[in-house]
Amino acid sequence: MPLWILFWAPLLLLAWVYVLYPLVALAMSRLRPVRLVAGDRRPKLVTVGIAVHDGAPEIEDRLADVFAQSPPFELEVIVASDGSTDGTVAAVERYAAADPRVRLIDLPRVGQSAAQSRIFAAASGEVVVLTDVQTRYAERCLEELVAPFADDRVGCTTGILRWQYDRRTQTAYHEGLYWRFEQRVRAWESRAGWLAAGTGALLASRRSLFRPVEAHASLDQMLPLIAREANLLVLARPLAVGIDRGTMSLVDQFRSRTRIATQGIEANLRMAMRITPWRRPGTALTIWSHKLLRWATPWLAAIAAAAGGALFAGGEPAWFLVPAAAAVVLGLAATVGYIGWRVGKPLPIVGFALTIAAINLAFTVAWVNVLLRRRVGTWEVAAETADR
Repeated sequence: MPLWILFWAPLLLLAWVYVLYPLVALAMSRLRPVRLVAGDRRPKLVTVGIAVHDGAPEIEDRLADVFAQSPPFELEVIVASDGSTDGTVAAVERYAAADPRVRLIDLPRVGQSAAQSRIFAAASGEVVVLTDVQTRYAERCLEELVAPFADDRVGCTTGILRWQYDRRTQTAYHEGLYWRFEQRVRAWESRAGWLAAGTGALLASRRSLFRPVEAHASLDQMLPLIAREANLLVLARPLAVGIDRGTMSLVDQFRSRTRIATQGIEANLRMAMRITPWRRPGTALTIWSHKLLRWATPWLAAIAAAAGGALFAGGEPAWFLVPAAAAVVLGLAATVGYIGWRVGKPLPIVGFALTIAAINLAFTVAWVNVLLRRRVGTWEVAAETADR
């Protein structure tokens, strides 16, 4: 393959992923927006599922937060304790003794997705809302998540997660920038009818969509893809707002991104073979553009840099070195940022470079995990370690 193809193709793909594809999604959201059809099949009972590992300090407050909602439907809450050893089970049992709407599933250590699968198997509601023990609902969050299911074309809905920090750090600030960009693109995909992803802490699904998945897989990433395969809509609901604790630590951010990307790559690669462009063109475009190619960013950049260096060595103009030079500058800035983080003196500009480098390193490790079939199904409660 000619070197100039290896140089230009990755650059064009990166331009597509980060600039052109979001603009196409925006255009389609305005040209052909999804319009819900009012129906009379509103769910009468909704199940809220909370998979938790060692959540004793927060589980009772989380249950109270769910029941503080006043939706126009009945609620049941199923808590699946994933091998908790800190008193979570006893706390849920106390709550359930006073409120029969709460049920407990006490499991050995099986992983988040396996615990969520048990919730679906035990649920009575037509719609199941998955959430986390640390998430808190804003007013009318559940009502906003569930309302679209009156339209039979809707398979899943997701909300807007806002991060709350005990104190602002460079990691927190830059993570917020990335998340706002992600939410904006999702909103355009939702209005275009292309969305195939959701936020695990704010994800509602028809119970009938549930399919068993491997313990290491990510059920909350699979459900929207299953919905799109069935030609059902996945909608982002801007008024369904949840509050969650943001990642303050660079280490926590790296671990979280690696886990999510590993599970996401597996899920989207599997479904990409079934959601083909000739069956679901918009969704196929989303899977490849918003997910798989974005996760492939470090590999695409590396190929362009290497090809540019080879072209320059073969006598081509020096501007072919731009990708390699950009990678070197980013690496140096990230190194300075890391040193500043280690000594407790983070710097804004190089801090942003450090965050970008950490995210792309997480993407790289995730692809290695997938290729080597490393499993990341179990999960831990992230420690609230702040940037040093």
